Amino acid sequence: MLQMVRTLAQFTIALEDMRDIGDGIDAAFATSGLSGAAEDMRKHVIMTLLDTEQSYVESLRTLMQGYMKPLKQPENSLLCDPSLVDEIFDQIPELLEHHEQFLEQIHDCVQNWHEKQKVGDLLVQSFSKDVLVNIYSAYIDNFLNAKDAVRIAKEARPAFMKFLEQSMRENKEKQALSDLMIKPVQRIPRYELLVKDLLKHTPEDHPDHPFLIDAQRNIKQVAERINKGMKSAEEVERNARIVQEIESHIEGMEDLQAPLRRFLRQEMVVEVKAVGGKKDRSFFLFTDLLVCTTLKRKSGSLRRSSMSLYTAASVIDTSSKYKLLWKLPLEDVDIVKGASQATNRESIQKSISRLDEDLNTLGQVSKLSETLSFPHQGLDDVIKDLMAAIHRELSEKQSLSFSMAFPPNKVELSTTKADGTESFIFEFPNPDARLGFEQAFEDAKKKLASNKNCLDPEFLKAIPIMKTRSGMQFSCASPSHGSPESLHEVWVCNSDGYVGQVCLLSVRKEPTVEACIAVCSARILCIASVPGLKRAYR
Repeated sequence: MLQMVRTLAQFTIALEDMRDIGDGIDAAFATSGLSGAAEDMRKHVIMTLLDTEQSYVESLRTLMQGYMKPLKQPENSLLCDPSLVDEIFDQIPELLEHHEQFLEQIHDCVQNWHEKQKVGDLLVQSFSKDVLVNIYSAYIDNFLNAKDAVRIAKEARPAFMKFLEQSMRENKEKQALSDLMIKPVQRIPRYELLVKDLLKHTPEDHPDHPFLIDAQRNIKQVAERINKGMKSAEEVERNARIVQEIESHIEGMEDLQAPLRRFLRQEMVVEVKAVGGKKDRSFFLFTDLLVCTTLKRKSGSLRRSSMSLYTAASVIDTSSKYKLLWKLPLEDVDIVKGASQATNRESIQKSISRLDEDLNTLGQVSKLSETLSFPHQGLDDVIKDLMAAIHRELSEKQSLSFSMAFPPNKVELSTTKADGTESFIFEFPNPDARLGFEQAFEDAKKKLASNKNCLDPEFLKAIPIMKTRSGMQFSCASPSHGSPESLHEVWVCNSDGYVGQVCLLSVRKEPTVEACIAVCSARILCIASVPGLKRAYR
């Protein structure tokens, strides 16, 4: 993704290099008395930086003035849900504020140009700020959510589509919302290219050179962090789509999607049943779940023994039909091995012996009943029913015992339920398929166990919080660490990008909101509890 953006940025810079430079800026350079090819190229690159920064700021202003502010107007509340508006334009006001200041600094630098002029110090000052890194990181992390929010708004309200079309026609560059939203993602790699060009044409003894070296390092770190965030976001989106794809192909499957759930592999297997013979089945193994479905192949469909899924086309054999049989948390499923298998077989053999003894006992009871002179038809019927039931149970146990001879391509799964333990026996196409599944299954269980304490907290209850103005969104929170009276309080911060609000939440018994107040005319990015000084009183 980053490489593609770099290529695009390089191409765009080359095009922008061909633009006319404003007369006022040219005059500033003309009067500086500079000469030499290297200095000319420095001027040229800095003019490109100024020009592209101006274009970037205009794009951010269009996002704010042409899209976000109109959608936040009360009369336009029916065009798009306010929560979606906040999702779509998250971090845009902060980005605009920062880059307007940076643009002004670059413009002043160019207006006051001289041979020893520095621009690297401005870049260092701008890109060494943690707040800027946090803004861009938050924007990248939310980028896919923002795109999804636009899609949801389009599907929910056709009037929103008309608004987007009208806004695109009215903005200067005729750019669609999606084109403007990608600008912050593309911008950082362009700074990398510009600083690289500046260094190429800046002598080592020039005062700007060490600053440009520092700026290059800082911008590279920001770019790497952004690229990592994009890859992580894309991976999350890809996994979510795969799980959604699987859910849509399994009849009876609901609520398969979960925040931390990833698909691992699919296996085509045969269930060996004590009664009913063999049945085709399909396993879907996830990071925390095992799903078993029926499998009905249509004519011409392929039998796949094992596959990893990446795209919709390879997720499942879409020509086959699947119906949910059961889904079990991995924590509740185990592969029976070694001594456990021997114990199971021994237990089944003991059950068979006991059933044989029961049949013999009932046979004796039947013979004794024949000696009764009193009518005993009811007793005979009970004995007959009992013997039939025991024969059925005995047949099942004998079949199960036979099937547990366990060739290399068979596996036994056991799960613990409220009413006891249940076992399943499955046959894989070949021993390698079985080994592959067992390895993936055991690895998933180990990771699940190691991450058990890192899972998201369980949702318990939604607590309504009064908003001091519409459009407020949660930004951060912190427990209070002061006197014993405040140990059960949480400070919750909300913002709409313009005003910050703090709510005091009491969690002593039932969670209740004690107070909500607007505290500043800015977004609250973080909050922390700071203990007060302990004074010694005389």
